[in-house]
Amino acid sequence: MQPSQRLLTLGFLLLSLAWGQTSEFQDYDFLQFLGLEKAPSPHRFQPVPRILRKIIRAREDAAASGASQDLCYVKELGVRGNLLQLLPDQGFFLNTQKPPQDGSCLQKVLYFNLSAIQEKGKLTLAQLTLDLGPRSYYHLRPELVVALSMVKDRGAWGRSHPALGRLLTQLSVPGPQGPLQFNLQGVAKDWNRNRLKNLDLYLEILVKEDRYSGVNVQRENACDRLVRSLHASLLVATLNPKRCHPSSRKRRAAIPVPKGFCRNLCHRHQLFISFQDLGWHKWVIAPKGFMANYCHGDCPFSMTTYSNSSNYAFMQALMHRVDPKVPKAVCVPTKLSPISMLYQDSDKNVILRHYEDMVVDECGCG
Repeated sequence: MQPSQRLLTLGFLLLSLAWGQTSEFQDYDFLQFLGLEKAPSPHRFQPVPRILRKIIRAREDAAASGASQDLCYVKELGVRGNLLQLLPDQGFFLNTQKPPQDGSCLQKVLYFNLSAIQEKGKLTLAQLTLDLGPRSYYHLRPELVVALSMVKDRGAWGRSHPALGRLLTQLSVPGPQGPLQFNLQGVAKDWNRNRLKNLDLYLEILVKEDRYSGVNVQRENACDRLVRSLHASLLVATLNPKRCHPSSRKRRAAIPVPKGFCRNLCHRHQLFISFQDLGWHKWVIAPKGFMANYCHGDCPFSMTTYSNSSNYAFMQALMHRVDPKVPKAVCVPTKLSPISMLYQDSDKNVILRHYEDMVVDECGCG
C-alpha cells in the first residue's frame, strides 16, 4: 500500500469513528493497513516476556511526554527493526519414559514455525531463550552442560531420535541463574535465505558430576523438575526500511483549539481510538488505545496562506475563486507520528510492531 493510500485509509477511519459510523471498512481495510489479513483470535494471551513489556512501556512513556524517538531502532536490544516476533517452542521431549543415563538429564527437539515471519526486509536479530525455571536445578552440582545442535531430519514426530547436524554451542552452567540466551543470527541467515517454513533444533542438558565433591546429586528428581519448567522461545527482529521514515519526529503534546469564529477553520481535533470499542482488545495486548486525532474544518482562501498549507492548496483556492467548479482545498493531516502495538496472533506468536503515520500531529489545507 502506497503512503498516500495509507494516509487516505487512516483518514477515512478517523472520520468514520469521529462521526460514530461503523462499517465493514473499519474492520477489513484498516486491518489490511496494519498488515493483517484478518483480526487474530487467540484463545488466551501467552505470557509476555519482560523485554517486550519493557520496550512497549518505554515507548508509551516517551509518547506521553512528547519526546522524540526512533521506533525503528530497538535500543533495548541494540538492533534496528520495525517488527519483533516472539515464536513459542512447539517441539517435544525424547526418552521421557526412561531414567536419565550417561549424565543426560533431558533431550528435546525445539520446533519453531517460521511461516509467521512474512515481513519483507532484513533479519537483524534471532535470539533463542531457554528458561530453566526458578532454581529448578539447584541440586544439580557442580554444573550442567547445555548442548544445542541443528536437526537434519526430525523423523516421525516425537517417535524417533532425530538425525543431528552441526553442533551450534555447548555451554557449561555452573549453578542456578536466569534464562540462557543464544545468538542464532548465523543460523537465521540460512533459513531466511532459503525461506524455510520451520526451524528444528536439538537440545540436550547433561549433568557434569564431580565424584569428589561429596555432594549427593539427586539427578533424577532434579531432571524431572527441569522437564516441567523448561520454556524455550525465539525472538526475531526484522527491518523493512520502506515502513520506517528516515528520521524521528517529536510528537506535539498539546492540541491547540481555535477560539471564536476560528473554530470552523481547519484544525486538529482530539480523537481517542479505544481497542475495546473496536473489539480488538481480544488480541491487542498494549496499548489499550491511542490518541489518533483527526483534521476537520473549512479552508477559505485566506487560510491557504497559513504555513501548514501547501502551495498547491493556495493555487487551488485561487482557481476556485476564478472558477467555482474547481473544488475548494480540504483540511488534511500535514504531520503524523508513529506508534507501536503489542499483540498476539492466532498461532500464539507475540508481536511488537511499529506503525508509521498513526497519530495526527498537525493539520493544514491541501
